[in-house]
Amino acid sequence: MSIYLDYNATSPLHPEVLEAMMPFLQNPVGNPSSLHSYGRMARSAVESARAEVAQLVGCDSAAIIFTSGGTEANNMLLKAYLDRSSRRPVISTCIEHPSVLEPLKQLRAEGVQVILLESDCDGRVDLEAARSQIENVDTQMLSVIYANNETGVIQPVEELSAMVDRDICLVHSDATQAIGKLPIDMSRLALDAISFSAHKLRGPQGIGALVVNRKPRQALITGGEQENKRRGGTENVAAIVGLGKAAQIARLEIEHRQHYLTQLRDAFEARLAAIPGSVVFGQSVPRLPNTTYFALPYYHGETLLMELDRSGFALASGSACHSSVTEPSHVLKAMGIDDNLALNAIRVSFGMENSLQDVEQLATRLQQLVDSLPAVIRQAAV
Repeated sequence: MSIYLDYNATSPLHPEVLEAMMPFLQNPVGNPSSLHSYGRMARSAVESARAEVAQLVGCDSAAIIFTSGGTEANNMLLKAYLDRSSRRPVISTCIEHPSVLEPLKQLRAEGVQVILLESDCDGRVDLEAARSQIENVDTQMLSVIYANNETGVIQPVEELSAMVDRDICLVHSDATQAIGKLPIDMSRLALDAISFSAHKLRGPQGIGALVVNRKPRQALITGGEQENKRRGGTENVAAIVGLGKAAQIARLEIEHRQHYLTQLRDAFEARLAAIPGSVVFGQSVPRLPNTTYFALPYYHGETLLMELDRSGFALASGSACHSSVTEPSHVLKAMGIDDNLALNAIRVSFGMENSLQDVEQLATRLQQLVDSLPAVIRQAAV
């Protein structure tokens, strides 16, 4: 038995995505910048994919810059679109993905003022505290994760956007976890920029996009005039085609995905509630339909992960980027969760291939692991 429950880390390639990519993997593919027929065919495929992505997120296709993934897209935004010489600060949150937090650390070391908004105990940006931090601040960029990669908690992006001067501030959201699971309409959300990866919505790994309808101050990758001079380097045609197909499928299936994944998540959490002492982080606020971030007082997170892995279940302990780190999650620390409980945190993230039977098997195995512990441990942990 093998049950994959780590879709927030990466999702399996959709069969139709692979089918769409195969002609560009098997046959001679021209450089999209070439003028001959092979090049024109490749260019047509790239632009068709760009149009599909634009339809998914509600923007003009000219705003889409294909990247190697969400990490590059976040780095590109923070390093190519900021005015480092300005005294106007950058505002973000303390619960961002490391691909935002690490560039912000670098910018701060260079002298750029960075303001990190606080989280409340549910893992959501504290709006009252944010108002006091943002009020009368002449900021050049606001970057807020759309849905946290660990807790799945959806952030109040629209409310925060309303707190800044939209005439002078670029508003960005890292939508990597939300893409393909929730509707993302940039015009409705009043977002100037979003970033995401294809492999989170059943596309190929190694491709993503920064969507921003502005010119960079300087290109992050130079040496070519691709992507309208915003990112040098020959386009990965097959991967871009895969992203386009994944975007098309997601757009058509989004309501069904939300309903189905919510059903799986809620069924699992109902079973989890029967285990004494179990905790689900962020359960009282809006979350991604597929994500449960929980802890059992009986097991260290890594120990439980290994036990479940031996039983055929693939889960994660928070961010996959930090899966080898034994420090408590920075997100849970920001929520004020005790370190001992935070170290027990486990994330299950469902996908469309999962079933209610998978939920039942996981919940049953968790109960068996708890029941196998000595009574003195179970009683002391509750």
